Amino acid sequence: MKIDTARFGEIDVHEERLMTFANGIPGLEHFKTYFLLPADDKDESPFYFLQSTEESGLCFFLADPFSFYPNYEVNLDNGTLDQLELNEPKNALVLSILTVQGSLQDATMNLKAPLIFNTVARSGKQMVLKQEYGIKEPLLKQVAAQEGE
Repeated sequence: MKIDTARFGEIDVHEERLMTFANGIPGLEHFKTYFLLPADDKDESPFYFLQSTEESGLCFFLADPFSFYPNYEVNLDNGTLDQLELNEPKNALVLSILTVQGSLQDATMNLKAPLIFNTVARSGKQMVLKQEYGIKEPLLKQVAAQEGE
């Protein structure tokens, strides 16, 4: 299917890249269908784009939080597991929304409210974790720590 986007122009999206958020994303509840696009063609980068199929200007920059915070933990409650039909951990993909103002070195990552995907059912949900994580954690934590010294 062809999707017109503000960021990428018109692109051809394969159906397996479509993700449905049954309740939308908080604050954007009326937009339910997105496609997940790896930042590189080889699917090796920890970065992704989540583009709305319904609003050409709505695109999130995402990253795999485990690539930057190896001790990061996400505990899903039974309601979330049921809603996403997640029966197998291998079908789960956890991504965090990035905020980039200026350079990537200054980017922050929302670890408090990750996006959880079922890659087989192609569904997603943003959830707020009970763990003590921030919404603006430095993406490049080691660089930020070195600059603070």
